[in-house]
Amino acid sequence: MNITIIEDEKLLSSNIAKKLNKNWYNTNIIDSYDSYKNSRYIKSDIYIIDISLRDWSWFDIIEDLRKVKKIKEPIIITSWYDNIDKKIYWLDLWADDYLSKPYDVEELIARIRALLRRSFNIDDNEIRYNNITYNQKNKLIKIDWKEIDLRTKEIQLIEYFLFNIWKVITKSELTSSVWWNYGDIEITDNTINVTLSKIRKKLGESFKLKTLINRWYLLEK
Repeated sequence: MNITIIEDEKLLSSNIAKKLNKNWYNTNIIDSYDSYKNSRYIKSDIYIIDISLRDWSWFDIIEDLRKVKKIKEPIIITSWYDNIDKKIYWLDLWADDYLSKPYDVEELIARIRALLRRSFNIDDNEIRYNNITYNQKNKLIKIDWKEIDLRTKEIQLIEYFLFNIWKVITKSELTSSVWWNYGDIEITDNTINVTLSKIRKKLGESFKLKTLINRWYLLEK
């Protein structure tokens, strides 16, 4: 996951980048128009743009990204302004989300995940992820329209990861969210590892689930 931060307050952009990096996001900071011109063709999954840039036009940047570069990836704009009319105007002008300063980086990360979930193209209870289709209503998973035989807990785990794409997830989160109805029965690391191993085998490379430091999990797009 690559995120471009267009922000000329260097301390702020550095702090945001450090927090995003800790959450396994790759960041690219642009703090001047020259650096933008040199970085404009770097592929990003999300752009975070401050509209209060001192010596260059945020409008020109967004216009260039949308009309010239023709990017379709989400854009989050940030500003000290908190006027509702301005928010509506900016959201109508090619932006996907708006965040008022000062903001908590945890909220920014939550908004990033929400925007990424939209890329699943949810329609009529179906989530499409790469070449995987998951029907929430019928609890069916297909790869290239071929139904995959999965057990209940495997489906529940896949669903949990799909709704938490790009979020670092701990084993305790999986236990409380997927095995919550097991009462006093202890769910061991081996139970989780074996279930995930079966999922990886059945879904193959289509399901881009990473294990981080043997303790956490991260589903990539």
